[in-house]
Amino acid sequence: MLLFFCIENSLFAQTVQVPENIQAALLSKVLKFNQDLQKTANIKILVVYNKNLEINRDNFINGLDESISVKAIKPIELEKNISDYKVVYFMSGLNKEAILCKKHKVLSVTGTNQYVENGEISLGFKVENNKPRIVMNLTSLEKEEQFFSSDILRISKIFK
Repeated sequence: MLLFFCIENSLFAQTVQVPENIQAALLSKVLKFNQDLQKTANIKILVVYNKNLEINRDNFINGLDESISVKAIKPIELEKNISDYKVVYFMSGLNKEAILCKKHKVLSVTGTNQYVENGEISLGFKVENNKPRIVMNLTSLEKEEQFFSSDILRISKIFK
């Protein structure tokens, strides 16, 4: 059992490259470039996590700008809560429910670069040249009806 736990944590550490608090700080800035969210005085974010990711969840929430309202939920609660929020952040390993963001036209975000590359989630972060980098999937953004200014697209790594 202990060996399995160590292997699972080792795989998880390789999946998320940018620390959660840095992802949150970057996300707080990136959202200002979203045309729809620019008009919103108080941005509301859902954080989808599971029991194994509580520390990561707390690190992410603590890194967000104070002007952002946040609610942490389990994956099973997403469908019930999503309509009241503008952004959903998915912790690592929790990407299956991201399809609901496309259905409800809500921005999906993650720290797992592969989900963005695959088009499952629209916005994410990765490490490139030892620095955090924004990654976006244009096809996924279009399905969620999310539009960012060319200023942020220009400095992001783009996938289609």
